[in-house]
Amino acid sequence: MVTVSAELAEIQHWWANRSAPPGPAPAEQVCRIAGSAHDQLTPAGVDNPYWEIVRQLPSVRGTGHGVCPDGFARELPVGHHLLTKRYSWAIPSPGDIAWLGDVLGRRGLVEIGAGSGYWAWQARQAGIDVIAYEPADSAANAYTDGTEYSTVLREGHSVARHHPDRALMLCWPTHNDSWATSTLDAYAGDVFVYIGQPRGGVCADDAFFGLLDRAWTPVGSSARHVSWRHAGSTMTAYRRREPA
Repeated sequence: MVTVSAELAEIQHWWANRSAPPGPAPAEQVCRIAGSAHDQLTPAGVDNPYWEIVRQLPSVRGTGHGVCPDGFARELPVGHHLLTKRYSWAIPSPGDIAWLGDVLGRRGLVEIGAGSGYWAWQARQAGIDVIAYEPADSAANAYTDGTEYSTVLREGHSVARHHPDRALMLCWPTHNDSWATSTLDAYAGDVFVYIGQPRGGVCADDAFFGLLDRAWTPVGSSARHVSWRHAGSTMTAYRRREPA
């Protein structure tokens, strides 16, 4: 079994042996997050292997696009598809988790469709009280490799109705699937955190975004959210609108 430390060593070897392309500098500079102005250090005592790998991968910084990791080199041991299945479809940066803690305050969190439980694990390490649910058994979930990083309960999406005292979080809900709509419709609380793409992307269905537009108001986004170059996402908090 390949360890994270071995993968990091291979990535470092790739950087050490990489040749600069000939000609003038391209509009998008290949770099890495580690050591750059966009770096984010994992707090002491926190284990976040996904982030530690991502911050060392080749990244592309284009004007106005921030830093978007993309393991595009064939020689690298890891890339987008392997890491999203191993950990999560969205990358939890240290800034994301700190921002989530600020949004929640003392409020707990319920995550529905938690997959491997990686985001729940990161939130728990930050002292956030999380209950995570994932209807699909880990061995049968096509979106993970079967690893679970935190306790994930086996309940359907309607279980959100039992946690009005907690903020709800959905991370990359399945495209053209109604479960995100059913979850948000069942939820009776007033704070919702959504990680994924907007309407027209590859998350949730049109009914979900219609419900979001009608009943929820965005109140802020994580400024330090980092996404894959070809699968851009945002992390946004919403508050339920008061009835007219």
